[in-house]
Amino acid sequence: MSQASELEKVKARIRALAAKTTDRGCSEAEAMAAAEKVGQLLEVYGLSMSEVELREEACLQREIVMEGPRLQAVGAIFLAIIRLTETKGWTAGRGTFVLFGLEPDVLMGEYLLHLVAGAVDREEADFRASEAYRRSRLQPQARLRSFRYGFAERVSERLEEIARHRRETATAARATPAAGTALVVAKEKRVQAAFKELGIRLVSRSTTRRVRDGAAFRHGQEAGGRVGLDRPVGAGAGPRSLRGKP
Repeated sequence: MSQASELEKVKARIRALAAKTTDRGCSEAEAMAAAEKVGQLLEVYGLSMSEVELREEACLQREIVMEGPRLQAVGAIFLAIIRLTETKGWTAGRGTFVLFGLEPDVLMGEYLLHLVAGAVDREEADFRASEAYRRSRLQPQARLRSFRYGFAERVSERLEEIARHRRETATAARATPAAGTALVVAKEKRVQAAFKELGIRLVSRSTTRRVRDGAAFRHGQEAGGRVGLDRPVGAGAGPRSLRGKP
């Protein structure tokens, strides 16, 4: 099989697996098995591309729409997902998240958005039924907002940890002659050049989040530590993945 044919086969498999989310009817076990396989294929995808092919690879823009209370947590986690997947990202309106970059990275970003959205829905439902929720004297929305902020903080920390590990691996690769070094540099240039063609100017903004219920916040952090996060790291031989520490 030619390298081009192999690349197209890998991409088709990645797309099929990335569509397997709990929001789309899969069980948690099926979704996590798909995530692990996506991670393995992304590793193969990066290592099988030559620098010329990477430059020719088109960038993808994808919009992901979220609604409801989950927005408070997902919005706070979005920046960490952008950093981990090495994509460009912005919001269009209140509940629309936009990702731009190479196709496998955008697909992984979309998958992670659905993953954390589903996780915060489940964990919040469990928290509502807990004794800790009932003991609080604050208004329900104050309790739930604090829980979501705690959840978002912990998940973001874990995603940042994985991203930091990947950056350190990339830096080490640049320090020594390696086949993967040119791919890393070419990828960065490709995404930057394609994004510049869009003519979009990103503006950062800060949001004040007030935690009124410390206990609910801590329960949210614990919940964030339970979310299964898998993402390929490094450029060593064979596929491998890193799970964020709870």
